[in-house]
Amino acid sequence: MKQTLKFSPRAIILKELKNLKTKEAQVVEKRFGINGPAMTLAGIGRDLKLSRERVRQIEKEALRKLSEFIATKYEEVIHSIIEEFDQSGGVVPKADAARRILSEQVNRSEEEKKALELFIKILPEMELIERHNEIDDSWAYTKIDQNEMIKILNSWVDLLSKNKKPSKIEVLIKSLPNSSKYKMSFLVSLPKVSRKIIETYKGEIALSEWSEFNPKTVRDKIYYVLKKNQNPMHFTDIARVIGQEEFDSKKVIVATVHNELIADSRFVLIGRGIYALVEWGYKKGTVKEIIREILKKANSAMELHDIYSEVLKQRMVRKNTVLINLQTQGEFKKIGHNKYILA
Repeated sequence: MKQTLKFSPRAIILKELKNLKTKEAQVVEKRFGINGPAMTLAGIGRDLKLSRERVRQIEKEALRKLSEFIATKYEEVIHSIIEEFDQSGGVVPKADAARRILSEQVNRSEEEKKALELFIKILPEMELIERHNEIDDSWAYTKIDQNEMIKILNSWVDLLSKNKKPSKIEVLIKSLPNSSKYKMSFLVSLPKVSRKIIETYKGEIALSEWSEFNPKTVRDKIYYVLKKNQNPMHFTDIARVIGQEEFDSKKVIVATVHNELIADSRFVLIGRGIYALVEWGYKKGTVKEIIREILKKANSAMELHDIYSEVLKQRMVRKNTVLINLQTQGEFKKIGHNKYILA
């Protein structure tokens, strides 16, 4: 949003609080954490020696006044925010609003984020959709029926559960009766506020309970990273990428990642510290066991370079490593100039 790159909601709120009565400003500051942690109505009442109900009345009046002040003085900022919501389909996850609206520098401040939440709350065009079994806390532009949103999302959850695989958003939208009555941008935005479905790294829609696309454990995070990368990776790189993905706030410990790679049958060591997915066709076992399986399958003598080529499909090793293993007594036998068979 070009218009809001220098937008500081906290600066605006602090400025307009000066136009309120002292107790009104105090209640707003404490209630929304403008200058410290947010407090409950009861907590504010104890601080100001007021009843909980009186604090609620003061808050209501203060927000009404703030809404009027901001509506008349900051039309350009309000227009930019509404434009962003409109382009996002009219509904945005509450947790995602700051990233969408504030500049990167301003978004680093928790105080700015809390002030933005208050700024949006007092805009008459905006409505807060509270957390539900199906929907996260979200901001909605204009009146969007929450029950209608839930109905749509539940129909998509049922379809994904039935198909047991991710789907393109276009397919889900096509499955809706009378889908043309909704704005396309609105339908496309719904997965972002859902608690039961997510958008995958491939741009498809999946159930959030599917660990392959929404991992919670270290093992599942490893699987996710390898699956997304589609290539074998060193365990230190896997740990680094897990941290970059920011699945959660848990610290990534390289040793833990390595231990889980060893313990989980979905992963196979194919080189020094390099792991791949078994489902890619890699088999477990030593280089010697891989060579034995190759020669057994060939059922005839093979040239060294052909054996090496086959081993490389399973392991990332040097040619000399293959040669050393072929010299194992009682396992393999060299015939001719450079051919080998099973002993």
